[in-house]
Amino acid sequence: MSSARAFSLSLPLLLALGCSSSNASTGENQTSAGSNSADNANATTTSSTTSPNSLPPPVTTGPAGATTSGSTGATTTGAGSSGGTSGSTTDAGGNGGGAGGVSSSSDSGGAATTGTASGGTGPASGGTWGDTVVDPNCGSHKWACWPMPNQVGSGLSNEASYTKNGDGTVVDNITLLMWEDRITAQAFTWEEGIQACEELELAGFDDWRLPTRIEITSVLDHSDDHTGWAIEAFEAGNSGFHFSASDWILTITQTGAGAGNDYAWAFNMSDGIVSNAYSKSNHSAIKCVRGGGSGEAPSDPAVAPPDQYSLVSDDEVRDNYTGLIWQRGGSDDQLSWQEAVDYCNDLNLGGTAWRLPSIRELATLVDEAQVAPAINREMFPDTKYGARSNDWYWATPERGSAAWGLNFDDGFTGTNTGSAAWNTFGPSWARCVR
Repeated sequence: MSSARAFSLSLPLLLALGCSSSNASTGENQTSAGSNSADNANATTTSSTTSPNSLPPPVTTGPAGATTSGSTGATTTGAGSSGGTSGSTTDAGGNGGGAGGVSSSSDSGGAATTGTASGGTGPASGGTWGDTVVDPNCGSHKWACWPMPNQVGSGLSNEASYTKNGDGTVVDNITLLMWEDRITAQAFTWEEGIQACEELELAGFDDWRLPTRIEITSVLDHSDDHTGWAIEAFEAGNSGFHFSASDWILTITQTGAGAGNDYAWAFNMSDGIVSNAYSKSNHSAIKCVRGGGSGEAPSDPAVAPPDQYSLVSDDEVRDNYTGLIWQRGGSDDQLSWQEAVDYCNDLNLGGTAWRLPSIRELATLVDEAQVAPAINREMFPDTKYGARSNDWYWATPERGSAAWGLNFDDGFTGTNTGSAAWNTFGPSWARCVR
Protein backbone atom coordinates (compact mmCIF):
# COMPACT_ATOMS: atom_id res chain seq x y z
CA MET A 1 0.00 0.00 0.00
CA SER A 2 1.14 3.56 -0.57
CA SER A 3 -0.11 7.09 -0.23
CA ALA A 4 -1.42 6.87 -3.77
CA ARG A 5 -4.84 5.32 -4.12
CA ALA A 6 -3.81 2.48 -6.38
CA PHE A 7 -6.95 0.53 -7.14
CA SER A 8 -7.15 -2.81 -8.91
CA LEU A 9 -10.40 -1.73 -10.54
CA SER A 10 -10.52 0.23 -13.73
CA LEU A 11 -12.01 3.48 -12.48
CA PRO A 12 -13.11 6.37 -14.63
CA LEU A 13 -11.46 9.71 -14.08
CA LEU A 14 -13.52 12.09 -12.02
CA LEU A 15 -15.32 14.69 -14.02
CA ALA A 16 -15.22 17.85 -11.99
CA LEU A 17 -18.81 18.66 -12.79
CA GLY A 18 -21.63 17.76 -15.07
CA CYS A 19 -23.54 15.12 -13.12
CA SER A 20 -27.19 14.96 -13.99
CA SER A 21 -29.79 14.48 -11.29
CA SER A 22 -32.76 13.55 -13.40
CA ASN A 23 -33.20 10.31 -11.49
CA ALA A 24 -32.24 8.66 -8.24
CA SER A 25 -29.05 7.10 -9.57
CA THR A 26 -27.54 10.54 -9.91
CA GLY A 27 -28.34 11.72 -6.43
CA GLU A 28 -31.89 12.96 -6.41
CA ASN A 29 -33.26 13.49 -2.97
CA GLN A 30 -36.12 11.15 -2.38
CA THR A 31 -39.44 11.62 -0.68
CA SER A 32 -42.01 9.15 0.50
CA ALA A 33 -44.00 10.08 -2.58
CA GLY A 34 -41.22 9.45 -5.04
CA SER A 35 -38.24 11.44 -6.22
CA ASN A 36 -37.39 14.90 -7.39
CA SER A 37 -34.71 16.41 -9.53
CA ALA A 38 -33.18 19.83 -9.49
CA ASP A 39 -30.64 21.73 -11.47
CA ASN A 40 -27.98 23.42 -9.43
CA ALA A 41 -26.60 26.71 -10.60
CA ASN A 42 -23.06 26.98 -11.87
CA ALA A 43 -20.34 27.40 -9.29
CA THR A 44 -16.65 28.04 -9.04
CA THR A 45 -14.53 26.26 -6.46
CA THR A 46 -10.88 26.50 -5.52
CA SER A 47 -10.01 23.65 -7.85
CA SER A 48 -11.98 24.03 -11.04
CA THR A 49 -13.54 26.47 -13.39
CA THR A 50 -17.23 27.12 -13.56
CA SER A 51 -19.21 24.25 -14.95
CA PRO A 52 -22.83 23.12 -14.74
CA ASN A 53 -23.85 20.57 -12.19
CA SER A 54 -26.97 19.11 -10.64
CA LEU A 55 -27.82 18.01 -7.15
CA PRO A 56 -30.18 15.19 -6.37
CA PRO A 57 -33.19 16.25 -4.38
CA PRO A 58 -33.44 15.01 -0.79
CA VAL A 59 -35.66 12.18 0.38
CA THR A 60 -38.43 12.78 2.91
CA THR A 61 -40.43 10.10 4.62
CA GLY A 62 -12.69 14.37 26.17
CA PRO A 63 -11.02 13.83 27.95
CA ALA A 64 -8.71 16.87 28.01
CA GLY A 65 -5.07 16.84 27.19
CA ALA A 66 -4.82 16.10 23.49
CA THR A 67 -2.13 17.66 21.38
CA THR A 68 -1.63 17.55 17.68
CA SER A 69 1.74 17.51 16.06
CA GLY A 70 2.71 18.04 12.49
CA SER A 71 5.69 18.04 10.21
CA THR A 72 8.40 20.60 10.70
CA GLY A 73 7.27 23.97 9.49
CA ALA A 74 3.53 23.36 9.93
CA THR A 75 1.50 26.51 9.49
CA THR A 76 -1.76 27.53 11.05
CA THR A 77 -4.40 29.38 9.04
CA GLY A 78 -7.83 30.68 9.82
CA ALA A 79 -9.27 32.79 12.56
CA GLY A 80 -7.32 33.30 15.74
CA SER A 81 -8.63 31.01 18.43
CA SER A 82 -10.36 32.64 21.36
CA GLY A 83 -9.19 30.29 24.06
CA GLY A 84 -8.97 26.65 24.84
CA THR A 85 -6.17 24.20 24.76
CA SER A 86 -5.80 21.18 22.65
CA GLY A 87 -4.82 18.49 24.72
CA SER A 88 -37.94 10.95 6.05
CA THR A 89 -37.06 12.14 2.71
CA THR A 90 -35.00 14.94 1.52
CA ASP A 91 -34.72 17.54 -1.16
CA ALA A 92 -31.77 19.74 -1.99
CA GLY A 93 -30.54 22.35 -4.38
CA GLY A 94 -29.12 25.82 -4.57
CA ASN A 95 -26.90 28.30 -6.28
CA GLY A 96 -23.18 28.07 -6.71
CA GLY A 97 -20.74 30.53 -5.26
CA GLY A 98 -17.53 31.95 -6.58
CA ALA A 99 -14.09 31.28 -5.22
CA GLY A 100 -12.96 33.64 -2.51
CA GLY A 101 -9.68 34.75 -1.05
CA VAL A 102 -7.73 33.13 1.73
CA SER A 103 -7.96 34.69 5.14
CA SER A 104 -5.37 33.80 7.72
CA SER A 105 -4.08 34.89 11.07
CA SER A 106 -2.05 33.45 13.86
CA ASP A 107 -3.66 30.90 16.11
CA SER A 108 -3.66 31.91 19.74
CA GLY A 109 -5.27 29.07 21.55
CA GLY A 110 -6.21 26.22 19.28
CA ALA A 111 -4.54 22.86 19.00
CA ALA A 112 -0.88 22.86 19.89
CA THR A 113 1.44 21.86 17.09
CA THR A 114 4.74 20.16 17.52
CA GLY A 115 7.12 19.63 14.64
CA THR A 116 8.41 16.16 13.97
CA ALA A 117 10.71 14.87 11.31
CA SER A 118 8.47 12.13 10.08
CA GLY A 119 5.11 13.83 9.91
CA GLY A 120 2.24 14.70 12.20
CA THR A 121 0.46 12.63 14.73
CA GLY A 122 -3.26 13.07 14.60
CA PRO A 123 -5.59 13.90 17.43
CA ALA A 124 -5.81 10.72 19.42
CA SER A 125 -7.21 11.40 22.83
CA GLY A 126 -9.15 14.63 22.78
CA GLY A 127 -8.82 18.07 24.22
CA THR A 128 -10.72 21.12 25.33
CA TRP A 129 -11.93 24.11 23.39
CA GLY A 130 -13.11 26.94 25.59
CA ASP A 131 -15.51 25.36 28.06
CA THR A 132 -16.31 22.41 25.83
CA VAL A 133 -14.59 19.04 25.76
CA VAL A 134 -13.60 17.44 22.50
CA ASP A 135 -14.43 13.82 23.18
CA PRO A 136 -13.24 11.29 20.61
CA ASN A 137 -14.50 8.55 22.91
CA CYS A 138 -18.14 9.54 22.54
CA GLY A 139 -18.61 6.46 20.34
CA SER A 140 -19.96 8.26 17.29
CA HIS A 141 -18.65 9.65 14.03
CA LYS A 142 -22.16 10.63 12.92
CA TRP A 143 -22.67 13.23 15.64
CA ALA A 144 -20.55 16.29 16.42
CA CYS A 145 -18.62 15.37 19.56
CA TRP A 146 -16.80 18.70 19.34
CA PRO A 147 -17.70 22.37 18.96
CA MET A 148 -18.81 23.03 15.40
CA PRO A 149 -16.30 25.33 13.69
CA ASN A 150 -17.84 28.30 11.94
CA GLN A 151 -16.54 29.60 8.66
CA VAL A 152 -13.59 31.98 8.80
CA GLY A 153 -14.84 35.56 8.56
CA SER A 154 -18.33 34.72 9.84
CA GLY A 155 -17.78 36.58 13.11
CA LEU A 156 -19.42 33.69 14.98
CA SER A 157 -18.09 31.71 17.89
CA ASN A 158 -15.55 28.96 17.21
CA GLU A 159 -14.26 30.47 13.98
CA ALA A 160 -12.37 27.81 12.09
CA SER A 161 -8.61 27.44 12.47
CA TYR A 162 -6.35 24.94 10.74
CA THR A 163 -2.78 23.66 10.96
CA LYS A 164 -1.20 22.65 7.66
CA ASN A 165 1.36 19.94 8.30
CA GLY A 166 3.19 20.22 4.99
CA ASP A 167 2.84 16.50 4.33
CA GLY A 168 -0.47 16.34 2.50
CA THR A 169 -2.53 16.64 5.70
CA VAL A 170 -4.23 19.43 7.60
CA VAL A 171 -5.56 19.43 11.19
CA ASP A 172 -8.75 21.19 12.21
CA ASN A 173 -7.74 22.90 15.45
CA ILE A 174 -11.29 22.81 16.82
CA THR A 175 -12.51 19.31 15.99
CA LEU A 176 -8.95 17.91 16.13
CA LEU A 177 -9.68 15.83 13.04
CA MET A 178 -6.84 15.32 10.56
CA TRP A 179 -7.80 15.65 6.89
CA GLU A 180 -6.23 14.58 3.64
CA ASP A 181 -5.16 17.72 1.76
CA ARG A 182 -4.79 16.47 -1.78
CA ILE A 183 -6.79 16.23 -4.97
CA THR A 184 -7.40 12.78 -6.37
CA ALA A 185 -7.88 12.16 -10.06
CA GLN A 186 -9.92 9.03 -9.39
CA ALA A 187 -13.64 8.69 -8.87
CA PHE A 188 -15.10 5.96 -6.72
CA THR A 189 -18.35 4.22 -6.03
CA TRP A 190 -19.39 4.43 -2.39
CA GLU A 191 -17.96 1.03 -1.47
CA GLU A 192 -14.75 1.75 -3.38
CA GLY A 193 -14.39 5.09 -1.61
CA ILE A 194 -14.71 3.45 1.79
CA GLN A 195 -12.10 0.88 0.81
CA ALA A 196 -9.74 3.47 -0.68
CA CYS A 197 -9.68 5.49 2.55
CA GLU A 198 -9.18 2.36 4.66
CA GLU A 199 -6.19 1.40 2.47
CA LEU A 200 -4.69 4.89 2.38
CA GLU A 201 -1.24 5.37 3.90
CA LEU A 202 -0.43 9.05 4.25
CA ALA A 203 1.90 11.03 6.53
CA GLY A 204 2.84 7.85 8.36
CA PHE A 205 -0.74 6.88 9.21
CA ASP A 206 -2.88 4.01 8.01
CA ASP A 207 -6.06 4.61 10.04
CA TRP A 208 -7.83 6.80 7.51
CA ARG A 209 -11.54 6.52 6.80
CA LEU A 210 -14.26 8.12 4.72
CA PRO A 211 -15.76 11.07 6.66
CA THR A 212 -19.39 11.24 7.70
CA ARG A 213 -22.03 13.84 6.87
CA ILE A 214 -21.39 15.95 9.97
CA GLU A 215 -17.61 15.73 9.62
CA ILE A 216 -17.71 17.04 6.04
CA THR A 217 -20.13 19.74 7.16
CA SER A 218 -17.50 20.96 9.65
CA VAL A 219 -15.10 21.90 6.83
CA LEU A 220 -17.64 23.15 4.29
CA ASP A 221 -17.84 26.81 3.30
CA HIS A 222 -21.28 28.24 2.50
CA SER A 223 -20.62 31.90 1.71
CA ASP A 224 -21.02 33.99 -1.43
CA ASP A 225 -17.25 34.34 -1.54
CA HIS A 226 -16.60 30.62 -1.51
CA THR A 227 -18.62 27.43 -1.50
CA GLY A 228 -17.09 24.00 -1.04
CA TRP A 229 -14.13 22.65 0.93
CA ALA A 230 -12.95 25.29 3.42
CA ILE A 231 -10.53 27.45 1.53
CA GLU A 232 -8.30 28.10 4.55
CA ALA A 233 -7.96 24.38 5.24
CA PHE A 234 -7.23 22.83 1.89
CA GLU A 235 -4.81 23.69 -0.87
CA ALA A 236 -7.51 22.71 -3.30
CA GLY A 237 -10.39 20.32 -3.52
CA ASN A 238 -12.35 18.53 -6.18
CA SER A 239 -15.67 20.10 -7.01
CA GLY A 240 -18.83 18.18 -7.84
CA PHE A 241 -20.21 15.38 -5.70
CA HIS A 242 -18.32 13.81 -2.81
CA PHE A 243 -19.43 10.72 -0.94
CA SER A 244 -19.73 10.67 2.84
CA ALA A 245 -19.58 7.60 5.06
CA SER A 246 -23.17 8.21 6.15
CA ASP A 247 -25.54 5.63 4.70
CA TRP A 248 -29.13 6.90 4.57
CA ILE A 249 -31.20 5.32 7.34
CA LEU A 250 -34.02 4.15 5.03
CA THR A 251 -31.43 2.48 2.83
CA ILE A 252 -29.98 0.79 5.91
CA THR A 253 -33.41 -0.46 6.96
CA GLN A 254 -34.64 -0.94 3.36
CA THR A 255 -37.95 0.69 4.25
CA GLY A 256 -40.01 3.51 2.78
CA ALA A 257 -38.25 5.42 0.02
CA GLY A 258 -35.10 3.43 0.79
CA ALA A 259 -36.61 0.07 -0.11
CA GLY A 260 -34.80 -1.35 -3.11
CA ASN A 261 -32.52 1.71 -3.32
CA ASP A 262 -28.87 2.36 -2.49
CA TYR A 263 -28.85 5.97 -1.30
CA ALA A 264 -26.10 7.55 0.81
CA TRP A 265 -25.42 11.09 1.96
CA ALA A 266 -23.29 13.09 -0.47
CA PHE A 267 -22.18 16.70 -0.87
CA ASN A 268 -22.12 18.79 -4.00
CA MET A 269 -19.03 20.95 -3.54
CA SER A 270 -20.16 23.15 -6.41
CA ASP A 271 -23.01 24.62 -4.37
CA GLY A 272 -22.52 23.30 -0.82
CA ILE A 273 -25.76 21.34 -0.63
CA VAL A 274 -26.02 17.91 0.99
CA SER A 275 -28.36 15.22 -0.33
CA ASN A 276 -29.46 12.00 1.33
CA ALA A 277 -30.28 10.32 -1.98
CA TYR A 278 -27.09 9.93 -3.95
CA SER A 279 -26.74 6.47 -5.44
CA LYS A 280 -23.80 4.47 -4.15
CA SER A 281 -23.17 3.20 -7.68
CA ASN A 282 -22.25 6.70 -8.88
CA HIS A 283 -18.57 7.53 -9.22
CA SER A 284 -17.57 10.52 -7.13
CA ALA A 285 -14.59 12.17 -5.47
CA ILE A 286 -13.59 11.46 -1.89
CA LYS A 287 -11.45 13.06 0.80
CA CYS A 288 -10.29 10.97 3.75
CA VAL A 289 -10.11 11.82 7.46
CA ARG A 290 -8.68 10.32 10.62
CA GLY A 291 -9.18 10.82 14.34
CA GLY A 292 -12.33 11.12 16.39
CA GLY A 293 -11.97 7.81 18.19
CA SER A 294 -14.26 4.89 17.49
CA GLY A 295 -17.61 5.26 15.80
CA GLU A 296 -20.32 3.69 13.72
CA ALA A 297 -19.61 1.71 10.58
CA PRO A 298 -20.92 3.43 7.43
CA SER A 299 -24.05 1.28 7.29
CA ASP A 300 -24.75 1.39 11.03
CA PRO A 301 -27.46 3.77 12.22
CA ALA A 302 -26.16 6.87 14.00
CA VAL A 303 -25.70 6.31 17.73
CA ALA A 304 -26.23 9.35 19.94
CA PRO A 305 -23.34 9.91 22.37
CA PRO A 306 -24.05 9.47 26.08
CA ASP A 307 -25.58 12.43 27.94
CA GLN A 308 -25.82 14.34 24.70
CA TYR A 309 -28.40 16.88 25.85
CA SER A 310 -29.40 18.50 29.11
CA LEU A 311 -32.29 20.84 29.81
CA VAL A 312 -31.27 24.34 30.85
CA SER A 313 -34.91 25.32 31.32
CA ASP A 314 -38.26 24.22 29.95
CA ASP A 315 -37.47 26.24 26.84
CA GLU A 316 -33.71 25.69 26.43
CA VAL A 317 -31.54 22.65 25.83
CA ARG A 318 -27.77 22.36 25.88
CA ASP A 319 -25.79 20.12 23.56
CA ASN A 320 -23.10 18.92 25.93
CA TYR A 321 -20.68 18.17 23.09
CA THR A 322 -20.96 21.22 20.84
CA GLY A 323 -21.56 23.52 23.79
CA LEU A 324 -24.45 25.22 21.99
CA ILE A 325 -27.64 26.08 23.86
CA TRP A 326 -30.75 25.81 21.69
CA GLN A 327 -34.28 27.07 21.82
CA ARG A 328 -36.40 23.95 22.22
CA GLY A 329 -39.28 25.31 20.21
CA GLY A 330 -39.08 28.07 17.66
CA SER A 331 -40.92 30.95 16.12
CA ASP A 332 -44.70 30.88 16.37
CA ASP A 333 -45.01 31.90 12.73
CA GLN A 334 -43.16 31.31 9.49
CA LEU A 335 -40.84 34.21 8.77
CA SER A 336 -38.73 35.70 6.04
CA TRP A 337 -34.99 35.25 6.56
CA GLN A 338 -34.51 38.80 7.84
CA GLU A 339 -37.51 38.40 10.13
CA ALA A 340 -35.90 35.20 11.46
CA VAL A 341 -32.66 37.07 12.15
CA ASP A 342 -34.59 39.79 13.98
CA TYR A 343 -36.69 37.25 15.87
CA CYS A 344 -33.59 35.56 17.31
CA ASN A 345 -31.83 38.85 18.05
CA ASP A 346 -34.90 40.04 19.95
CA LEU A 347 -35.65 36.74 21.70
CA ASN A 348 -36.07 37.29 25.44
CA LEU A 349 -35.37 33.87 26.86
CA GLY A 350 -33.24 33.24 29.91
CA GLY A 351 -32.02 36.83 29.90
CA THR A 352 -29.27 36.12 27.37
CA ALA A 353 -28.50 37.05 23.77
CA TRP A 354 -29.69 34.74 21.02
CA ARG A 355 -28.99 34.57 17.29
CA LEU A 356 -29.93 32.63 14.18
CA PRO A 357 -27.64 29.58 13.89
CA SER A 358 -25.19 29.01 11.07
CA ILE A 359 -26.01 26.23 8.64
CA ARG A 360 -23.11 24.23 10.09
CA GLU A 361 -24.49 24.62 13.62
CA LEU A 362 -28.04 23.74 12.60
CA ALA A 363 -26.73 20.55 10.97
CA THR A 364 -25.47 19.30 14.36
CA LEU A 365 -29.09 18.71 15.42
CA VAL A 366 -29.78 16.21 12.64
CA ASP A 367 -30.27 12.65 13.85
CA GLU A 368 -29.32 10.44 10.92
CA ALA A 369 -31.02 7.48 12.59
CA GLN A 370 -34.44 9.09 12.16
CA VAL A 371 -36.60 10.72 9.51
CA ALA A 372 -39.67 12.94 9.65
CA PRO A 373 -38.38 14.54 11.77
CA ALA A 374 -34.68 13.71 11.89
CA ILE A 375 -34.05 15.17 15.33
CA ASN A 376 -34.26 14.20 19.00
CA ARG A 377 -38.02 14.48 19.48
CA GLU A 378 -37.95 14.60 23.26
CA MET A 379 -35.52 17.52 23.39
CA PHE A 380 -37.05 19.32 20.39
CA PRO A 381 -40.78 18.57 20.34
CA ASP A 382 -43.02 19.82 17.57
CA THR A 383 -40.18 20.26 15.09
CA LYS A 384 -41.57 21.08 11.67
CA TYR A 385 -40.50 19.15 8.58
CA GLY A 386 -41.61 18.20 5.09
CA ALA A 387 -40.16 18.05 1.61
CA ARG A 388 -41.62 20.36 -1.03
CA SER A 389 -42.94 22.62 1.73
CA ASN A 390 -42.07 25.76 3.64
CA ASP A 391 -41.30 23.71 6.75
CA TRP A 392 -37.62 24.60 6.68
CA TYR A 393 -35.51 26.26 9.36
CA TRP A 394 -33.52 29.35 8.48
CA ALA A 395 -29.77 29.61 9.00
CA THR A 396 -26.89 31.94 8.16
CA PRO A 397 -25.21 33.03 5.99
CA GLU A 398 -27.16 34.78 3.30
CA ARG A 399 -26.55 33.59 -0.23
CA GLY A 400 -26.94 36.54 -2.55
CA SER A 401 -30.62 37.37 -2.54
CA ALA A 402 -31.36 34.04 -0.82
CA ALA A 403 -30.24 32.32 2.37
CA TRP A 404 -29.50 28.86 3.72
CA GLY A 405 -32.02 26.56 5.33
CA LEU A 406 -32.29 23.00 6.62
CA ASN A 407 -35.25 20.64 6.45
CA PHE A 408 -35.60 18.14 9.31
CA ASP A 409 -37.52 15.78 7.06
CA ASP A 410 -34.10 14.14 6.77
CA GLY A 411 -31.61 16.94 7.33
CA PHE A 412 -30.98 18.07 3.77
CA THR A 413 -29.93 21.65 3.16
CA GLY A 414 -30.65 24.22 0.51
CA THR A 415 -30.93 27.86 -0.38
CA ASN A 416 -34.36 29.18 -1.20
CA THR A 417 -33.63 29.63 -4.88
CA GLY A 418 -34.22 27.69 -8.05
CA SER A 419 -37.18 26.34 -9.88
CA ALA A 420 -37.59 22.93 -8.26
CA ALA A 421 -40.38 22.71 -5.68
CA TRP A 422 -38.10 21.13 -3.11
CA ASN A 423 -35.79 24.15 -3.18
CA THR A 424 -38.11 27.13 -3.40
CA PHE A 425 -39.23 27.36 0.20
CA GLY A 426 -40.65 30.69 1.23
CA PRO A 427 -41.32 31.99 4.74
CA SER A 428 -39.96 29.38 7.11
CA TRP A 429 -39.26 28.74 10.80
CA ALA A 430 -36.61 30.03 13.19
CA ARG A 431 -34.95 28.06 16.00
CA CYS A 432 -32.43 30.21 17.85
CA VAL A 433 -29.09 29.38 19.44
CA ARG A 434 -26.65 30.90 21.89
